[in-house]
Amino acid sequence: MKILKAVTASMMLAALPLASHAEDMSYSNIDLGYVSTDIDGTNLDPDGFGVRGSIGFAEHYFGFAEYSRQSVSGIDLDQTAVGLGGHYGLADNIDLVGRVGWFKAKVSGGGASISDDGYLASAGLRGKVGDKVELEGSLVYTDLGGNSGSSTAGVVGGRYYFTDTLALGAEYQHSSDSSAYVIGVRFSF
Repeated sequence: MKILKAVTASMMLAALPLASHAEDMSYSNIDLGYVSTDIDGTNLDPDGFGVRGSIGFAEHYFGFAEYSRQSVSGIDLDQTAVGLGGHYGLADNIDLVGRVGWFKAKVSGGGASISDDGYLASAGLRGKVGDKVELEGSLVYTDLGGNSGSSTAGVVGGRYYFTDTLALGAEYQHSSDSSAYVIGVRFSF
């Protein structure tokens, strides 16, 4: 619940009157990448691909969508998220970022399928270090309800921009029952 309150507060901050923000950071982008997950207590280490994107609007807001598919030993893990976010400039090169949205996880294999959906909420910081490097860190809370329950993960990542629109990035995510990393490219527009 504390995470949800933090995200709500960050969204409210984003609604405040215009403030300076890291203007050279685009909130309109598409990421394509390789995803690998280590699920604690199992021999399952699924990997696969992910795609995510966001579209900025009204100066301090963005819509986002994410999809990943990972597989191991004939089992597929699909994750989907869609929602809204906001950002508020804390300094010329750093933004406070919050997101809320719908989240779905589906496991399938051997003719059977199990899926749950719920919501996600996140709050974090995103900033530029020099002209070419961008760093971010956040806490992401997901709640699928029912038997799946909830999870809070810490996420850290960074990108190196070769041009204003093309970057290579890496991200690490850790929760109480799994850890994952993503390596990919970002196209900003």
